[in-house]
Amino acid sequence: MNSLRLRLAEDEDAPALLEIYRPYVESPDFSVSDTSFEYEAPSLEEWRERMAAIRRVFPYLVIEENARPVGYAYGHSYRERAAYHGCVEVTVYLEQEATGRGLGRILYAGLEEILCSMGIVNAYACITAHNEASLAFHRALGYKLCGSFPKSGFKNGHYIDMVWLAKQLAPYPPMLGPLQRVCDLERAHLEAILAAAAAGKR
Repeated sequence: MNSLRLRLAEDEDAPALLEIYRPYVESPDFSVSDTSFEYEAPSLEEWRERMAAIRRVFPYLVIEENARPVGYAYGHSYRERAAYHGCVEVTVYLEQEATGRGLGRILYAGLEEILCSMGIVNAYACITAHNEASLAFHRALGYKLCGSFPKSGFKNGHYIDMVWLAKQLAPYPPMLGPLQRVCDLERAHLEAILAAAAAGKR
């Protein structure tokens, strides 16, 4: 029986998550490597630093099958100005062999619920315009097109259009309170969210 677990990322996850990400940067299949606008995958040291910076404030989730990480998702700052504190950009990556099986939905279910607990009201996803699978995935979860940036990237010998999709995660309060960091939330509350999201697959 396949064992599935959704959890918060830990320091020791860095090597496995970097290898999940690497093909989206360096694959000879441009339909894959066009996904990221980096030309080279980061070093493990830089990857650890990126993870640490995100995890100080936002949720960084890992999904495991049979105790092995096969995907991850996280939220990060949409913009640095203070008035944007109710917004977040979301990112998700899965092993190529793990796509199309509902694991991204589980990751986003947990991620969005935690973001709501932090006081986030808007989520944005930035996607290459020809990535039909990712666009369909986000649209199925309620994300809607809100912006298009033609030929904003150049990689693998061609220009790439980018689109932004948006989703309202929670009702807009009359006064938006301060953002709570994920580390400020009770661990039991986080674990309950993650368990419920993982159970939704079964």
